[in-house]
Amino acid sequence: MPFVKRDAVGRIVALYRERTDEAGEYIAAGHPEIADFAEPEGARSDRPSMLQSDLEMIRVYEDLIDILISKRIVVLTDFPTAAQEKLVRRKRLRSSLSSLTDVLAPEDGGGDEDVLP
Repeated sequence: MPFVKRDAVGRIVALYRERTDEAGEYIAAGHPEIADFAEPEGARSDRPSMLQSDLEMIRVYEDLIDILISKRIVVLTDFPTAAQEKLVRRKRLRSSLSSLTDVLAPEDGGGDEDVLP
């Protein structure tokens, strides 16, 4: 794989696992034309935005899990052992960082604009 079907201009328009009447040309999976076909124009430029969105959503999921546990809707032991370990490790890390931000917080009781996230 993959065998390619091309349009009249020579652009790849379809990929096939096996040779067919329409797709008799074989191209290595790592070939740049395959990557260009598989990843639409503009998708590469969206990667940083998607990564940032993923990082923001991780925090939302952490907060959601904390809420569910605090309301006793979910118990930490309901998660697989590997997930429990990751959640506890992440909680400790966030806790240690929050004590750092407490030290760096403005003493005048001002807003959070000067506090590290």
